[in-house]
Amino acid sequence: MQMLLALDAAARHGSYSAAAAELGLTHGAISHQIRDLETQLAISLFRRDGRSMVPTREAVTLLAQVRQALGTLHQAFPGRRASASGRVVVGIHPSLANCWLIPRIAGFIEANPKVTIEIRSTADLGDFLAPGIDIAIRYGLGTWPNVASERIGDERQFPIASAQYREARDIRKPADLSRCTLLRHAWQPWTPWLRAARVRLLEPETAFVMSDTSMLVEAAAAGLGVALVRERFADTAIAAGRVVRLFDVALPDTYGYYLAWRPGEELNPVCGDFRAWVRNEMDHIRS
Repeated sequence: MQMLLALDAAARHGSYSAAAAELGLTHGAISHQIRDLETQLAISLFRRDGRSMVPTREAVTLLAQVRQALGTLHQAFPGRRASASGRVVVGIHPSLANCWLIPRIAGFIEANPKVTIEIRSTADLGDFLAPGIDIAIRYGLGTWPNVASERIGDERQFPIASAQYREARDIRKPADLSRCTLLRHAWQPWTPWLRAARVRLLEPETAFVMSDTSMLVEAAAAGLGVALVRERFADTAIAAGRVVRLFDVALPDTYGYYLAWRPGEELNPVCGDFRAWVRNEMDHIRS
């Protein structure tokens, strides 16, 4: 049993030292148990990659079965499960963390004062469940390979600007955008929204292009023009009065927000609490 717990913890953290800290053991004890398990199974379970211990392909296959078995034991002994972890490591894109999660996380912390929550921001779309990350919040279609996911929120797009910019350009209706600077996202064209608003404007060709929605929000707040943004990124800035939403036309987004975790791995109680909290937060829009 202890060897399996060591394997699970080491794989989640990508570190023997972190696994030892979670299980109340020494680094040497974790290393010894992993070696014993490798000897019994006649396979290698980890390889070193810089400072991280990365599970081998054989270990990943084994972990799916181990975690299922541990989940069954946790259900049989709920007292042990409840005290097993007081920590959750969340993987999230830096922009979504800054614009959406961080302004709200105090609510989770206040409700769970004994829980340690670590936010690991990563823009690498292919590595959002890196070793050590328990659960991730991602934006997309939810079709990532070798990932279990749950859609928790939809998205829509609409234009924003600073109140000063709106008044200076006398923006009252969508057609008034013809006299505005339309700030561009590198991968998010204006054309679908313009069509939805029945505005006959071509895709803007301004020289100011950004590849990050949080930058668009900041550019709009700075009075540089009108930005077409995703609602989850803008609602805090709107609530604070830093920008205003223009018009009632909102374009539904095909993509959405997902909680993601490793398949076959039962989320620990802290992750379960965080999952419920995120679902609830996604149901509320501040704007």
